[in-house]
Amino acid sequence: MMILRTLFAPLVLISSTWLIAQDAPMIDRDFKIDVQPSGLAEKVTFKARNLFTHADYLASDECNGRLAGSPGEAKARAYIVQHLLKTGYENVRQFPFQFTGDVHMGAKNELMLIHNEPDTTNEHHEKSYELITEFKPMPISAAGAGTGGLVFAGYGISAPDKGYDDYAGIDVKSKIVVAFRGEPEKSDGTRIGGANDPHAVANVYSDLYYKAGIARDKGAIALIIIDGERGKAPEKKIQVDMIRGGGRRHCGFPLLQILPEIVDDWFVRDALHGDKKVAPQTCANLKKAIGEKLAPASFAISHFSAEFTVDIVRERATDYNLAVVLPGTDPKLKDEIVVLGAHYDHLGTGNEFSLADKADMGKIHRGADDNASGSSSVLELADAMYMSRTSLKRTVWIMFFGAEEMGTLGSNDFVKSPPDDFNIKNVAAMVNLDMVGRCRDNKVMVYGVATGTGFDDLLKRNDKDIGMEIKTSPDGFGGSDQLAFMNAGIPVLFFFTGSHSDYHKPSDTADKLDVAAQAKITALAFETAIELINAPERPKFVKVEAPKITGGMGGIRLGTLPDYAYDGKGLRINGVREGSPADKGGLKNGDIIVVLGGRKIENINDYMNALAQCKANVETPIRLVRDKKEIDVTVIPEKKE
Repeated sequence: MMILRTLFAPLVLISSTWLIAQDAPMIDRDFKIDVQPSGLAEKVTFKARNLFTHADYLASDECNGRLAGSPGEAKARAYIVQHLLKTGYENVRQFPFQFTGDVHMGAKNELMLIHNEPDTTNEHHEKSYELITEFKPMPISAAGAGTGGLVFAGYGISAPDKGYDDYAGIDVKSKIVVAFRGEPEKSDGTRIGGANDPHAVANVYSDLYYKAGIARDKGAIALIIIDGERGKAPEKKIQVDMIRGGGRRHCGFPLLQILPEIVDDWFVRDALHGDKKVAPQTCANLKKAIGEKLAPASFAISHFSAEFTVDIVRERATDYNLAVVLPGTDPKLKDEIVVLGAHYDHLGTGNEFSLADKADMGKIHRGADDNASGSSSVLELADAMYMSRTSLKRTVWIMFFGAEEMGTLGSNDFVKSPPDDFNIKNVAAMVNLDMVGRCRDNKVMVYGVATGTGFDDLLKRNDKDIGMEIKTSPDGFGGSDQLAFMNAGIPVLFFFTGSHSDYHKPSDTADKLDVAAQAKITALAFETAIELINAPERPKFVKVEAPKITGGMGGIRLGTLPDYAYDGKGLRINGVREGSPADKGGLKNGDIIVVLGGRKIENINDYMNALAQCKANVETPIRLVRDKKEIDVTVIPEKKE
């Protein structure tokens, strides 16, 4: 399951306290359960042992964490394909899609200090800096090169409505901005806007995408962040940081990091070529002065410029969605489709979505529950459906999605660009299984029960002989593959047994899976799916408003769902929540937001930063692109409760 992206704070899908895992249960791997839904000639058996065998391989060393596009994930994919062919399916269809899979430094990354008025008698008129030990490109940097004057701009913050603006009175057009990481703070903890709670969530002003966006929009050609200590950036770490620092999506222009002692040297050099009566500044003194008064202290480094080259390579990778198809047998219903699905990827040895401690980064993130468990259940469902194939009235697509952990990329690509024989309008329902292996107290969560008519009664009927305690949620907005289908107007049911302390960590191992309970959940999903496949009438889709979300910087809500697969400029909308400010403002699925509240939007991070600075209940202009035409609309953001 992917981490739900809220404003700047990852939110794991947790609906109630019972979803937090405690001690691992005693597991009966010999458990099995027989079910025979109405209309089927034979009983179907779901065995805990089979579920464990699948999950144990998918979570093994050989699959190496199943990172999307990796050799380890390819081995997991081969296992799934082999099993389906062995079951009897004649053709396992593979649907490729591309995404940014690797981010690394190229061969040429340079930074040089240049004296604006070279003097042949001055041997220090220029200086080159050493990559890694003195400067480095930041993971979210765009590639680029240029030369420009240097301007120190405090913390790189522009918040005049809060009484603070590092850019007031300085010209940074075609210049290189030099700024501190973080935000200023008085000794009593007071920050911009008056916040003085040391435990409060960091303001938007600390976000690097925010700082880069402000500098970029002010006309700068690059931003250099002052941070770090000498000797704290080992060579191998920079490459790892390219991905783990969130480098898949760049900030729109070059962003570098430099040591404070180098900037101190710049200040000394500038003072020597200026008014020699004025003592040079230091980074430490400037930080102290800005923090004491919570007031900017920006100035141009008048006598020097910098020349830089940032060489960042973002390589495209290919991943695959898998599908097997069982044609419907009813002449009237065979053109309608029911989808059963799970994602089979995970985090490899840890990427930007890992929640592991630093000591565990680089270890295999096995993803036994997330989502070897869902994949193992769908493999067993595929076997059961194949056995029952002559009794299936509607056509059944059984699917394994790739790159879910990158932002449900696989399912979104499939729904946006389906094959010719998959008509979205003909999809009656989608059933998704994600993290179904850590059941506690015989309980299972099912999301989306209000997205299709009759779903609540459907689950209760099919649970009578199984005896699970079903907890339901009306909406289908959980962070998994059903979301792409729900946004396309398809009723969804999403089975889930809850988050736990091993989520997105190497400790999510197969030995902790309660495969006995998972067998019961798989049986419940089977009986539910069979009824959807064979019901005389398909469920009607009901658009459900998502529950209000708490937390996040700024606490502002529009109700848009971002398209994480979109690589162009702006923020493309993948869905609009019913009754939300975006819905009331006329925003639609597929719109690309390019300006929000006067802020240019280059990427999803620009959008989130701009949204965090909007005000609740105040009309806010949006410029968007729809059908290749720019449109101006107005929305009224809401405060999150």
